[in-house]
Amino acid sequence: MKIKIATLNEIYEIECLYQELFTEMSNLQPKYIKPAKQDVTFIQNTITNKDSDILIADIDNRTVGFLLIQEATTPPYTCIVEHNYAFIVDIIVGSQYQNQGIGSALLCEAKKWAKIRQLDYLELNVLSENMGAITLYEKQGFQDMSHTMRLELA
Repeated sequence: MKIKIATLNEIYEIECLYQELFTEMSNLQPKYIKPAKQDVTFIQNTITNKDSDILIADIDNRTVGFLLIQEATTPPYTCIVEHNYAFIVDIIVGSQYQNQGIGSALLCEAKKWAKIRQLDYLELNVLSENMGAITLYEKQGFQDMSHTMRLELA
């Protein structure tokens, strides 16, 4: 397995993995998330933007997983200590390649990406029902920092 930064040549494979990610998310929260295709322009812009990358896991010249990462800055509120950090927008490993260390390898590469850019920390969001992902993130040293709560009105 090789981890590398995606180029425009990998868009189709990234797009296919996004469909798998969105389907998985819709299975976890069908009331709020539906299966969909990712906008190709979004993928292109992420690849070409200097402040973001898509790290791909490649096995035998096939993209089997990816991690989308971007630079971010804390909001300019007087009570918040300013930080520049790396935000992991999305991460997916194809279902037939899960539990083989690919997610861990992508996260390790994300840590290197953030350190090279001298960022303060990594951050991500995860659906509360996604216990497999939560376990992976905790094994990689991530800690729960906040909760999003929702009250149904209907």
